Amino acid sequence: MALKQSTFEEIVESERELVRTADQRYGNYSWHARDWVVFLSRCIIAVDPDRMMFARFSSLMKKQLFLALLSTLRLHRVQAMMNLRQVLEAGAAAAFAIANPEPKHFAKTDQNGFIDPAQDLTKKRYDWLALHFPEASDAIKEKKLLINNFAAHANIVVTAQTFEVNDAGDEISTPFFDVEDEHHVKTDLWETASISIVLMDLLYGVNKTRGVLEFIPDFEFHLRRVYEQNVALLTEMKSTQRYKQALARSQKASE
Repeated sequence: MALKQSTFEEIVESERELVRTADQRYGNYSWHARDWVVFLSRCIIAVDPDRMMFARFSSLMKKQLFLALLSTLRLHRVQAMMNLRQVLEAGAAAAFAIANPEPKHFAKTDQNGFIDPAQDLTKKRYDWLALHFPEASDAIKEKKLLINNFAAHANIVVTAQTFEVNDAGDEISTPFFDVEDEHHVKTDLWETASISIVLMDLLYGVNKTRGVLEFIPDFEFHLRRVYEQNVALLTEMKSTQRYKQALARSQKASE
């Protein structure tokens, strides 16, 4: 897809076109990610008044998840991964806040009255999650590690997304949009939906012990359906030659 990107106005219009045509280009991967990003934002329909700390982090989680989807569709992969890291962090904090709503668990106030979201409090939240919900904790850690290794910092691997050399080797291109790689985009759309599943399941599980949130009717049915769709798309990806070649290289490198 040829993208105009010489002016601010062209970039805005190209981004609109990328989102508008996403379903045509990425098919089930686009539908799957979009449907379940929206579902996560709507699956909780009521929150107890004393769980506003949960509501804060839930709001951040939902916004960053939607931005991750848009960033992926608009061919900004690094931005999408940074958004997803925020999603995972906010989701973990939201889950903790269901059971531990007191503000003291999330920030300290220094002698000048400034709020400090201290790292030691963050660690305590993750320790709580690992103790009480180890499967979800492991999934969050694994996904964060993948993002941190790949996109949390500038590195030579991600430069390939916005840097090209022509066949003659005498001209370079540094586009605003990532060089489109259908396999990568589909993988990131799948990952976006996968993260939403992990967090929906976690929030639902924590709430079972407290009963302070109200989920939509038949939530468990919908969650099973999205999980089955996600597994089916993963199976499809693993059957591609691209995936098999990457797996073979990885296995050879570890020998």
